[in-house]
Amino acid sequence: MPIAAPADETRVQYVMRQVAEHISRQGLKVGDQLPSETSFTEMLGVSRPVVREAFGALAALNIVDTANGRRPRVSALKSSVLAISLDHAVRTQQITVRQVWETRRCLETETIALAAVRRTDVEAANMRDIARAMSTAERDSDELVSLDIALHKAIAEASRNLLMAQIIASFEPLLESAVPAAWRTLRSDAQHRAILDRHLDIADTITRKDPDAARQAMDAHFDQSVGARLLIDDPA
Repeated sequence: MPIAAPADETRVQYVMRQVAEHISRQGLKVGDQLPSETSFTEMLGVSRPVVREAFGALAALNIVDTANGRRPRVSALKSSVLAISLDHAVRTQQITVRQVWETRRCLETETIALAAVRRTDVEAANMRDIARAMSTAERDSDELVSLDIALHKAIAEASRNLLMAQIIASFEPLLESAVPAAWRTLRSDAQHRAILDRHLDIADTITRKDPDAARQAMDAHFDQSVGARLLIDDPA
């Protein structure tokens, strides 16, 4: 391996890239051990502090796990890293709430179609239970919000598409504040009931294993739902 880092990257960035490439070259999987910091120091011809900083950055990006001072291991994909970036982007007005809901709509109309085909009977029953619980939850309550988010997460997990599920899960911190605000825009009991019925319809299409109906139900949900109402207050 070359000793010097390319001119367009720092030595820490160089080590980070080399570690990532080592994982790929060796075909390492989640949980597999990596060589020690000392090994990379010798292989790459850089100082121990540089390697330590590189591993710290890789750990922050959830590429490696260095918990409890043990030998670094390959990390599993987690939504938390993307969630932090998304939250930062919204807070600093790099992206808008409208864009978050538009992205959710694109993802979830396809995710639900996959869930309708791939879900297990247990998962279908769980989604029906969540939708029914929403119908009996107190209006504007924390329980209602939690159930709403839980249903969308359950759909994503039932899709058996880990990437979609992780991206959707990364929206959760944003939804914890956006969803309650959106529910509060429903001024009449009829509007509130219509949204609850839409969630029941979504669960029903998944139970029936009807991907086309599921996609249409989710699309209609975003047309009618609290998310669409947020767009009125957040023009592009």
